[in-house]
Amino acid sequence: MLDTYGAIESALRHFADPVQPRTGSVTTVPSGRSAGERVPFHASLLERLDERQELKARMQWLDDEEQVVLLRWYVEGARAETIAHHLRCSVRHVYRVRARAMARLVELGVDDEFADVDVAEFVAV
Repeated sequence: MLDTYGAIESALRHFADPVQPRTGSVTTVPSGRSAGERVPFHASLLERLDERQELKARMQWLDDEEQVVLLRWYVEGARAETIAHHLRCSVRHVYRVRARAMARLVELGVDDEFADVDVAEFVAV
C-alpha cells in the first residue's frame, strides 16, 4: 500500500473525501427490505480508511513546510504560485519541496530487507 508515487498522489487527492462526501450525507438511512443488510455509513467514509491512516502516519515524518505544500497542493487544490506566496518563497522552491516530500513518503513505505526478522533470535540469553 502506498508504495509508488502514483499511489501516494491518489491517497492525497482523496484524503478529504470522507469529510466532504459526494452525497451530502455521511450516513445513510436504511429503508425497505434490505434495511438490515445496509451499513449505516456511506461507502466513501470507509472505503479508503487503511490508506488514509497509513498516509497520516507517514505525513507526521515530514517537516512543516513539506506538509503544508502537500496538503495545500493535493487536498486544497492550490496552485504552486498561491502556495509560494503563502510560504514567501519561489514557485521553483515549492516544486522542489513537493518532489522531496513525495519521495520521502514513498521511501517511508519501502520495507527494508530485515523488516520481518525476529529480533528476539539475536538476544543473548
